[in-house]
Amino acid sequence: MKNLINEQVKVGAIFGNGQKIKPVWFKWQGRQHRISSVTYRWQSRVGSAVVYHFSVTDGADLYELRYNTQSCIWQLLQVETEG
Repeated sequence: MKNLINEQVKVGAIFGNGQKIKPVWFKWQGRQHRISSVTYRWQSRVGSAVVYHFSVTDGADLYELRYNTQSCIWQLLQVETEG
């Protein structure tokens, strides 16, 4: 089941050379979720800002995170759970 969230979240990420970004955890609803895998990544534009999107899993659920390079804000867009 997909649940739309669209909330700002705190994310721990590794910023590598060039445009490489790897989220490793995020905090949502008072709980830290460790990212076990980035399953898909893509980018878009909002005005002049480059926005990076990440489909990630903590081993149980699937989450969509978004990072806006202009505002430096991370958002949790949706969660997909079983059942």
